[in-house]
Amino acid sequence: MKGELNLFIIWENTRKDTDKILQKIKKKFEIHEVYEIVWNPENFTKNLRRFYGANLPKPLRKTTECGTGPFLLVLVIDPEPKYGKRRTSNGMQSVNTNIYDEKVNFRIMLGGKYPIHSAIHQKEVDHNLTLLLNKNINDILQNLSEKWDGKLKTIRTDLVGTNGWNNLSELLYVLNSTTNYVILRNFEQFPEQFNSKKHRDLDILTDDLFQIPYMLDQRNSVENEIQENPSLKIGNEKILFDIKYVGDRYYDEKWSRDILNRRILSPKGFYIPCAKDHFYSLLYHMIIHKSKLSEDYIDRLIILADTLQLNIQKDVFSNFSKLKEILDNYLKEMEYNYTDSYQYKIKHNEIIRLYKVARLTAKNEGMNTLFRAIKRKMKILTRVSNRD
Repeated sequence: MKGELNLFIIWENTRKDTDKILQKIKKKFEIHEVYEIVWNPENFTKNLRRFYGANLPKPLRKTTECGTGPFLLVLVIDPEPKYGKRRTSNGMQSVNTNIYDEKVNFRIMLGGKYPIHSAIHQKEVDHNLTLLLNKNINDILQNLSEKWDGKLKTIRTDLVGTNGWNNLSELLYVLNSTTNYVILRNFEQFPEQFNSKKHRDLDILTDDLFQIPYMLDQRNSVENEIQENPSLKIGNEKILFDIKYVGDRYYDEKWSRDILNRRILSPKGFYIPCAKDHFYSLLYHMIIHKSKLSEDYIDRLIILADTLQLNIQKDVFSNFSKLKEILDNYLKEMEYNYTDSYQYKIKHNEIIRLYKVARLTAKNEGMNTLFRAIKRKMKILTRVSNRD
């Protein structure tokens, strides 16, 4: 199908103008499906907070603007998408100008600031549709109608995950389309089995400081208080998520970014480190974070070493000092540092680094997002200090 999939949302308070809006949409885009989505009114603000994430500083006001009744989701194809810079609420961004400019025209026409929503680029389209329909862009395109038949399809459900998750596969599917992450370790039995006596949590590395908490833990999202390590209901069980952020000194910041850049999609449908990063990050975890040999980790390291043809004798894996030497050599080769080293702390001086990040965040994301980021960063640094 030629063009790009995109969407418009007509909130309840704007539905009186539906015919006029749809007529304008038809002039520039191809309408392929229109859904009427019904959220539980008691969960409406919670759903909005998860949907917009850190970009929604005043969810209660947004709820009043939108209304809490059924709203319309209009799926369109933009046959000739064009991209350019536009000033958004998060600063200058590269956006689909056809969609963005039409949304601005709608808001002028309707006399309200937020009477209608659209996604400004494909990343946001994927995010929005996955949360609303529990289907990503690719899956929707495979079954998209050739042309809208004029009938509304009604969906009575909150955002996926609002009332817990059916299974781990569902959660990982949503994360794939909404955030940048890797599961660091202990994923060999995922998604069928995720709890064991030895490993009771799921370790995630991400560079998404702003959005991932709203994907994982929405219980306090209306009040903007997000748990750092949420415990989520998955099926009939609860699983603890241990979230690691780039720059939180869990791993060298450069290494953390490299792990994310080199991540691979597991055949089972979730993102994991490449084999080399898996081996050395697990070795680092055992030697530095745990400071002791673990039989369970050693078994996995032996398998990974064989896969990578590292030519490490098996008896080495029972020698802490020799394993530490292997880790030393790798970090030196890759120009990574131990995060508790003097060299790393000087290079990553928090005051200087946070000043640079603050300037960039304020410029690209706006002051409101900056203030929320500072609050969350302080919590992370406090957690790191307590761990040290």
